[in-house]
Amino acid sequence: MVNVQPTPGARRLAQRLRELREREFKRLTQSDLGQALGDDEALSPATISMWENPSSGRLPPPFRLEAYARLFCTPRSFEGGEGVVRMLDVDELTEPEQDRMEELQRELLALRSNAGSQAAASAPGEAQSMWHFPDGSRITLVCYRLPEDRQPEYAEKSFLNYVRFANLADLDTLIDVYGAIRAYNPTSRIVITAAQELTQRDVSNHLVLIGGLAWETVTPWFSRFFSIPIEARDPGERGTIVVRPQGGEEREFKYTLTDGKLVEDVGFFVRGENPLAPRRTLTICGGITTRGVRGAAGCFIDWEMRERNDRWLMPRFPEGSTYCIVMRVPVVNDDPLVPDLSKEENRLFEWDDVSTKTE
Repeated sequence: MVNVQPTPGARRLAQRLRELREREFKRLTQSDLGQALGDDEALSPATISMWENPSSGRLPPPFRLEAYARLFCTPRSFEGGEGVVRMLDVDELTEPEQDRMEELQRELLALRSNAGSQAAASAPGEAQSMWHFPDGSRITLVCYRLPEDRQPEYAEKSFLNYVRFANLADLDTLIDVYGAIRAYNPTSRIVITAAQELTQRDVSNHLVLIGGLAWETVTPWFSRFFSIPIEARDPGERGTIVVRPQGGEEREFKYTLTDGKLVEDVGFFVRGENPLAPRRTLTICGGITTRGVRGAAGCFIDWEMRERNDRWLMPRFPEGSTYCIVMRVPVVNDDPLVPDLSKEENRLFEWDDVSTKTE
């Protein structure tokens, strides 16, 4: 457990969470609360304890605070008898209960935002998520700008209902990633730009490249310094992700069609030190199609999978290493499902530069 000097904001959040557990409607044990908040997989009492301890340096993810609000907005969550707690679905709540839920959400998220900004101002802490950059630096999100013949009419500035980012590829993933980064880094400046318009100022930030074409476009900036075994060409062009590990055989990973319909895509996630700004990071979310890109990014965004995938990945690779994971992304009714990376069958290829050098 991290032992840090707690900020006033961290103390207020921790105190409020403990008040809710012990005095809001009935006294709950940390185990009872972990069962209620964890849905299919209970949160451990140790996790609840860290959130209630301002010296731990750990803040609950925003989606957990939203669950707190849904649980404690009504006494009906606690009507099942001693030790029995039930999380009601939102559509089961009355209108006054929904109002109370929203009020609690605003309160808890504001407390968290205040605690996070104070911690960033005092000293960088541990990353709480793959999308948390505790140094408070600027973050640049990069997508490929579509050719003019593939842009919608509202991407044109002269169009009455002009939309500024309509000419960018992988907009679904951009929205997902932006939301996650904003939630975990409420005080950081976030910039969105096209890969074709990157500047030196942009690449000196934490850099997130979204889509294979974005990676292909910026490869000249990084090719000599950021070498990964995934081919930099657009995977969508070949319908496959090509991996060329040093000293190993070339491998190809293709999507799967059934009756002409996409049922499984392939995505990849890359993270390492930004070679043009060594105190910052470079992240790449790619895939053969847009579903693979979104599935790879969603590994650390989706509320059901992100904690599980964070727990699997963070101790997996040596600290300071550059690593990549190629993964299966199931597609159901045209939507990608987020893979559970802790299951070996979902991981097609893994690599990191430190282990490679020591083999």
